[in-house]
Amino acid sequence: MRPGRAEDLPAVLELWHAEVRAGRQDCVPGESHLGRLLAGFDWAARSRMIDGRRGLEGAVLVAGRPTPKGTVTQVSAASERLDMRQDMLRWGVGLSKAAGAVAAQVWCGRGHTDALAQLGAEFVRPWWRMDMSLERPLPEPVTVPGYRLRDGTQVAPGGWSDVHNRSFADHWRFSPRLEVELVTGRPPDLSLMAVTEDGVPAAVTLAHIESYTEDARPQPVGLVSSVGTIPEHRRRGLATWLVAEALRRLCRDGARSSSLYVDGWNHTRAFDAYEKLGFELSFQSEVWEAVFQ
Repeated sequence: MRPGRAEDLPAVLELWHAEVRAGRQDCVPGESHLGRLLAGFDWAARSRMIDGRRGLEGAVLVAGRPTPKGTVTQVSAASERLDMRQDMLRWGVGLSKAAGAVAAQVWCGRGHTDALAQLGAEFVRPWWRMDMSLERPLPEPVTVPGYRLRDGTQVAPGGWSDVHNRSFADHWRFSPRLEVELVTGRPPDLSLMAVTEDGVPAAVTLAHIESYTEDARPQPVGLVSSVGTIPEHRRRGLATWLVAEALRRLCRDGARSSSLYVDGWNHTRAFDAYEKLGFELSFQSEVWEAVFQ
């Protein structure tokens, strides 16, 4: 086992594609998109690789994010040998604890989680990917009285992170997001916000287009994310309006299908609104968590 290097990324992607084929993961982002996500990642300290005769045989990466209770890590391991994969997950959980994380998470496809309890982890959440085709009639966006729609060309810098964080502060394992994380590289017209007639932010929905290899969905895929409403503006149809508008813009820009992710135990039951729009559950991950503090 050796520390990872940035140049290992193409080989790591091949291992992750094997994880998708085995049903342990739902998809793998493209190399260019993943490279952006891993910008600044400390490969030497937070990853380990196992080389074999045919090249890379195992990989584990540990990413961390801040929460109000402390850092929570996500441990991502890949190997066609399940014993090797288990050893790499154990290393990632151990690193998380030694680095002072409050918890380490492992996300894995349903039915492939039998060995996670051996790591001291417990099942804490189902996490759903919901898909829909954009090659059929789309739901009509319905304006909510008393609110107006704005996109990235009309929102002042800093506005996206503020409304996002206020919308998700009461959600499970909330992690504050920075403005640069939310909108950098995103087409401005795919960043949508609902505001009151007085211009007060009320809800947000972000979208972008991504292409995946070895994926059954019609490509490219329009990803809908950060669908959130500030608590005092909930139950008025704002999320449904913004998502429907995002779907039409994604279709206009060439997306052939759309996906979003949702907490299967979401206390606002957001998945009900997504089902009414035409989304269907296509992949269920299980989130397992080892808690240290």
